[in-house]
Amino acid sequence: MFELDSEMAAKPRERRARKTITLGAAACEMGISAKTLGLIENEQLLLVRKTVYKKLVDWLVNEKIYKEG
Repeated sequence: MFELDSEMAAKPRERRARKTITLGAAACEMGISAKTLGLIENEQLLLVRKTVYKKLVDWLVNEKIYKEG
């Protein structure tokens, strides 16, 4: 499990605001569920699996987009 600090948890919301996209759209781009992203942004989920951490970091740093389906 990977631990997110409060600063890291705030970054997806800041990026979403800059891109003016919804939580659901950002979660879809990352390849994680909207519920998971919401919990991360609200600092209710700070221990995440390696796959979630990697997708979050990739989206924040590299702007990788994972498409489901």
